[in-house]
Amino acid sequence: MNIISYIHPIRTYLPCTGAGRHINNTLLGLNSRKSIDLELFCSKQWLQADGKLDPRSPLREIPLKTFPLQENLTERLWKLTQFPKMDGYVAVNTDWLFAPMETYIPVSRCPVAITIYDIQVFETDLPWSHTRQNRWSRYKWSQWIYQSLAKHQVIFTISEFSKQRMIELLGADERKIVVVGCGVEQPFNDIAAIDPTKLERPTEAPYALVIGGLRLKKGADFVIGAAKELLNHRSDLQIVVAGDSEAEYVAAAQELPNIKLLGIVPDRDLPRLLRCASSLLFLSYYEGFGIPAIEAMVVGTPVVASNRASLPEVVDTAGVIVNPENSASVADALIQLQENSQLRTAYIQRGYEHSAQYTWSNCVDRITTAFHTFA
Repeated sequence: MNIISYIHPIRTYLPCTGAGRHINNTLLGLNSRKSIDLELFCSKQWLQADGKLDPRSPLREIPLKTFPLQENLTERLWKLTQFPKMDGYVAVNTDWLFAPMETYIPVSRCPVAITIYDIQVFETDLPWSHTRQNRWSRYKWSQWIYQSLAKHQVIFTISEFSKQRMIELLGADERKIVVVGCGVEQPFNDIAAIDPTKLERPTEAPYALVIGGLRLKKGADFVIGAAKELLNHRSDLQIVVAGDSEAEYVAAAQELPNIKLLGIVPDRDLPRLLRCASSLLFLSYYEGFGIPAIEAMVVGTPVVASNRASLPEVVDTAGVIVNPENSASVADALIQLQENSQLRTAYIQRGYEHSAQYTWSNCVDRITTAFHTFA
């Protein structure tokens, strides 16, 4: 099978977001399959002096084809005018043009598959739904997403939640939306066998780990509330935060002795930080999937997650699902997982069993199956 994949190279640079990791791992997985001939496709602006992508991209060694125009200009033209057609860059024997990201590509020579991770810009009841920035993003997405849903043969997404929201909010055809899920990188599996007492810890006290920083979208208000409730319980449990935080929440955290902000940490440190934690605290308002929940389960760390968006689906009964607005119940769950060894062991075992289904290989299998089914 011959596949050409359109990408935004900058999204693949390490360290990257969850979407970037999905792009990297699915394309690396496709490239490793003997039955697939994969070629990347992007703007010439991303080429380095050696004719390859930046060394920060794990996709650097995959064969690459480019077009001469700037990426932003080209995509605006595609989305607003459905021009210029890209057929001249697609070989006659190409079976699929695959974009592991959100876009519209005008091609008639072969079928097109794109990936839409979530459609939070179209949600109406989130704290940021009616901000000027979100209204502008919704307007821009509206210029192309409906034609992508109508004209492209396959729409990949990462959870049943995201699929249903596309159907409910955008009127998408459920028959062409394929849920492929997400996976976990090998370092998380590797560290699961290491005794956490042998690893370097960010604090001597027991701690719950927050990944993604203290940000509104990641439920920072809920995390602050949980920290205050832990203080009321005189718990020695700390909350350690990995990731960039918004200024107002940095100020709030600095007033609480049980919150430790690590800032942005290298990807290589996340497995260790998770392995040493008594739990993962994941109180996001909105996630298209929520990879940290599965990563925590893989390393043997129980999960406390909010009952919002995709998280109940992804965590299922393998973690503790809470109403993030109820700080008392969040704090109680954290304390129980720290102090009740029997409960903790039960959730660790559930996590191991549940997370086993989430691999990048399974994700690639679902993608290739869809290519054969919809061809």
